[in-house]
Amino acid sequence: MNIKVITWGLMLGMAGPLVGQSAQQKADQDLVLAQIEMKKLQEGILEEESSLVVQVERLDEEVVELSKELAKLLGEEESMAGRQKKLDDELAGRKGEFEFTLSSLRSYSRGLVNRLNGAEMQSVKEELEAGEQAAQAAGEDLSGEVSARVGSIGVGAERLKKISGGSIFEGKAVGPGSVVKEGTFALIGPVSYFAAADQSVAGITTFGGADMEFPGMVVVPAEAGGGAIAALTGTGAATVPADASMGKALQVARSKKSMVEYLEGGGVVGFGILLLGAVALLIAVFKFIEIQHFPVPKRKEINLILDDLLEDRVPSAKEKADAISDLSGELVRAGVKYFFDKRRILEDALMEKLSFIQPRLDRFLSFLALAAAAAPMMGLLGTVLGIMKTFAMMSAVGTGDSRAFSAGISEALITTAEGLVVAIPVIIIHGMLKSLAKAKFGQVEGVALSLLNGTTELGSKPTVSTDKNDEEEEDDLEERELAPA
Repeated sequence: MNIKVITWGLMLGMAGPLVGQSAQQKADQDLVLAQIEMKKLQEGILEEESSLVVQVERLDEEVVELSKELAKLLGEEESMAGRQKKLDDELAGRKGEFEFTLSSLRSYSRGLVNRLNGAEMQSVKEELEAGEQAAQAAGEDLSGEVSARVGSIGVGAERLKKISGGSIFEGKAVGPGSVVKEGTFALIGPVSYFAAADQSVAGITTFGGADMEFPGMVVVPAEAGGGAIAALTGTGAATVPADASMGKALQVARSKKSMVEYLEGGGVVGFGILLLGAVALLIAVFKFIEIQHFPVPKRKEINLILDDLLEDRVPSAKEKADAISDLSGELVRAGVKYFFDKRRILEDALMEKLSFIQPRLDRFLSFLALAAAAAPMMGLLGTVLGIMKTFAMMSAVGTGDSRAFSAGISEALITTAEGLVVAIPVIIIHGMLKSLAKAKFGQVEGVALSLLNGTTELGSKPTVSTDKNDEEEEDDLEERELAPA
């Protein structure tokens, strides 16, 4: 075992130098090869580096050129932005001018309608309405709206040419009673004259707005210049009355009415209300006189009659009772006649006479109550009819002249005022007369009560009818009821 170990050791010792020499040589060869390879790499790097340097220099030159071009473009952009802002400002200015022009055209075309006299509207209304409809139909097309509204300028210019020396043309106007009249207009500045074709009316027309189809007319009587107005519309030359207020002064003067004119304004219904009031007043006067002069015997007279009855002086009592007139006398005479009968018979006789007295005192008072209730209703009827007439006129001629239609409604309210004027006094008078009648009837009841209470003093004195039974008393009552009053 030891011999083998020693042998392997000697062999390794001898091979060691040989192995080391061979590894050294291989390392040297590898080093030389690596140096050669590195040299080749360095040469390749130098070649590529020179190429890259050239490319970098060329790219730097391109960057410089592009920077110059970018600066030039930025300058042009700033210049274009300035020009764009200038153009935007100019466009905004032009738009403002356009909108101002369009607004002016709108104001002119719409204001022209209000500046025209109601008489002129009849000849240019269709043209103005067509232009307004075209302008509305243009919508967002502002140029189309401008073209549509320019036509109103032509209408205004043509109008100025016509009225510069006065203008005469045919048309319609609203005359008295809200009746539309056909005739001829003579327009001198803002003042318009009109004469009906049938020569029935002539006058100055009031200034009306766009909603007024036919102008209202303030009639001028012939003696005050109406004949001259008719001559002006017919021949074109005449001396006519002038109203610088364009009819307003005449309207103010016309609005001041007398009492007779107010009564006439109520029409048939108004006269009916006044007639009802007059009848009610006459009845009230009659009832006042009747109630005041209704005879009621004084207490002294009744006491004298009672004294005669209690003292068995029946003829004397009948004589005093016959001296009392009217229904009160019949009441007293009935009391004297049945004074000595049973109390129930006397009560029935007195109540029978009282039943005739109360209707006499209350008669015609119900008519006063009816008149007080009917007068306002008649006034309301007249007002409704007047307003219906006014609205019918508004549908025919438009609503431009609000003052004229306000006057129409004012006239329609006249009947309401008349109804209240009649009803309020009649209600008061009816209440007063009702109180007087009630007071007078109370006095008559006092007389009946005195006669009835007088029987309590008869005492044990036998009465005329003590031998009658109840059936005979009933027969007597039936006879008295059937007997004429």
